[in-house]
Amino acid sequence: MPFQSILKALIESVPGAMGAVFADYEGEAVDQVSRNGDSYHVKFMGAHYGILLEATRRISATTKTGNPRSLTVKTEKLDYYTAPVHVDGYFVVLAVDAGFPPGRAYLALHRAIRSLRNEMGY
Repeated sequence: MPFQSILKALIESVPGAMGAVFADYEGEAVDQVSRNGDSYHVKFMGAHYGILLEATRRISATTKTGNPRSLTVKTEKLDYYTAPVHVDGYFVVLAVDAGFPPGRAYLALHRAIRSLRNEMGY
């Protein structure tokens, strides 16, 4: 499937990436990849970071600051980079070992998003 190959290329381009999920506006995984085969954790992060992204959208609408372009959550062990694919609610979450350079993670994430947009016909 083309989405999975895009996600696989994403995590292979980011040393220390644990996994990535491409999800719809409800946080339901469209496709996901994981380095260790743990699809439950990857689907779980997609659902929950989708809720955070939607909350950020509502806050941005209320404050009239525009649509969010990304969301970052840093934990002790992993950093989660979330970004919308398009305004229709699709988004990608990339989980990376804590401490990986954020700029490199976002560069790889946005390359994947461009590929997903192309695949979706945007």
